[in-house]
Amino acid sequence: MKLSHLNALRALEAVLRTGGFRTAAEELGVTTAAIGQQIRGLEAFVGRNLFIRSPGGVHPTDQALRLRNRLTYGFWMVHEVLEELRDVHSSNRIGITLPESFAENWFTKRISEFYRLNSEVDLRLNASNRRVDLVAEGFDFAIRYSPPPEDEFACVDLFGDHVLPLCTPGLAEKYGLSESNSTLDGVPLVHLDNRTPDPQWPDWQSWRLAFGVDPGDISSGVRYSRISSGLQAAVSGQGLVLCGITEAYDSVVSGQLIMPFGPDKRMTTEYRYRLLWLKDRNLGALQRSFRDWITGLAHSFNDCVTELLRG
Repeated sequence: MKLSHLNALRALEAVLRTGGFRTAAEELGVTTAAIGQQIRGLEAFVGRNLFIRSPGGVHPTDQALRLRNRLTYGFWMVHEVLEELRDVHSSNRIGITLPESFAENWFTKRISEFYRLNSEVDLRLNASNRRVDLVAEGFDFAIRYSPPPEDEFACVDLFGDHVLPLCTPGLAEKYGLSESNSTLDGVPLVHLDNRTPDPQWPDWQSWRLAFGVDPGDISSGVRYSRISSGLQAAVSGQGLVLCGITEAYDSVVSGQLIMPFGPDKRMTTEYRYRLLWLKDRNLGALQRSFRDWITGLAHSFNDCVTELLRG
């Protein structure tokens, strides 16, 4: 098999995956001009354009986009081979992709226990809200907040979520928030945009309609695109946030946040947190250990949430 223009193919893969010539150049440690030169050389070699160049910018052709996943998977496999040749113990590595806010507010606070039990683990975390392709990008597991997965995945159902208003004790006292005084009138609200496609995840309007709460001006307040930012805004006393108990659990248990309207004014989500991996990918001993560890942790966490919401 003759491999020509390998560097150019690497440049093409990086551009398609990162979305731009500049970002690909930064990742590969070369100049943007060098990336452009490699791409033009590859186009000359294959006899067709791989990008459409216009005054509005440079965009990949449909054919180039169809090659993206195979290119990424191919270079990942080359990386795996090189790691084995360097005698890096890949059997000790676990690659996990998971939602950004879940990683920050739940997972990283608990992973030290797994490290304690498995000191040899080389854990690679990808905290991103992008839907990572497990086939193309080589991760062992994905933790996703999602509906039931496609047939190609094996799955462990970890837990669901409950959404309810949370704020600091001081803010609840200042605005007279209590189980017997359910009103949003005059209360500063924290809004979370782009939270999730879950059809059962409420916004302030759907939550207040579900429980007959006086709305006040629910369009006012501060808006955040990231759940972590909104959660920290509530912890700092900026307002009342409508948040999932999974990511807010530690803040509630520590007393930083409270449920001013009580645990009963909660809405249960449709999606659930799930651990996924490819059915046709054999798990090593350490990967099986991680799967069993997080499954047991999820069961314990479920019990803790149930007790917390019982009041």
